Amino acid sequence: MSTTFTIRSARADEVDAAAELLNELSRALHGANDTSAAELRNYWESPEVDLERDVLLAEGADGALIGYADLGIYGDAVWLDVRGRDAEPLDALLSAIEARAAEKKPGTRLLGYSTEKDRAVRDLFERRGYRVIRHSFRMEIDFDGPVPEPEWPDGIAVRTFREGDEQRVYEAHEESFADLWMFSPTPFDEWAHWFLQDPAFDPSLWFLAEVGEELVGVALTRPSEAEPDTGWVRVLGVLPAHRRRGLAQALLQRAFAEFASRGYKRVGLGVDAENPTGAVRLYERAGMHVARVNLQYEKVQG
Repeated sequence: MSTTFTIRSARADEVDAAAELLNELSRALHGANDTSAAELRNYWESPEVDLERDVLLAEGADGALIGYADLGIYGDAVWLDVRGRDAEPLDALLSAIEARAAEKKPGTRLLGYSTEKDRAVRDLFERRGYRVIRHSFRMEIDFDGPVPEPEWPDGIAVRTFREGDEQRVYEAHEESFADLWMFSPTPFDEWAHWFLQDPAFDPSLWFLAEVGEELVGVALTRPSEAEPDTGWVRVLGVLPAHRRRGLAQALLQRAFAEFASRGYKRVGLGVDAENPTGAVRLYERAGMHVARVNLQYEKVQG
């Protein structure tokens, strides 16, 4: 290993410095921040993360952070996130985080991801035997005119989240995503950490669609902590039996209208480019456009 940098475990008191590194890299690629220290801390403190083993930093000879890597287990795969400025620490970070993944879940699939614009990380994965298996989009709508009012299907009542809805929302989220690529059930306590303890959680931005006592669709949205003028749709889900009636579009438009009324300039979301439910077409009909393309990689074994 080069003497110009060191690969080591992250410390809890470095979350601000790590977030700033990620934001610096994101600004260079996209002109916008990637995360907040509070969001990153929420990941570092999540039930499934061992900070000492699952989050690595590359530190330069002057003590400055120059690279970042972490891992997350999802179903039968381990996802690797590796980012940095230069090829040499990126290679070392990927080797180190792959070794951690092998210790944590031996013999598992190794998956990675990168924004299409990050040539350094794309070159890293391709050089190290990964191949692109999927694409995803960041889609956005800019509020440069009136926002259409939603048209609700017959029999639908819509309200915002209130205390006591937690289990029902969790179950609706899980059921509405069960037929999507790479779906793996999430235990309720992990889901609660990611959603209810999200530093930007705002119950007035969670929209629940009901038919009688049945919860049939959800739009779980939040302000973006990294981009203060942007709202973010974390989850838009409709139970299979209630699809093809315009409910998803109505929930999306309800979220747009709320963010617009609060002075936000745009709303964004992430979506699998090959989503089998037709989500990309739905978002385009609602006025959204592709703002970024992301690549998902899998390591070729053998």
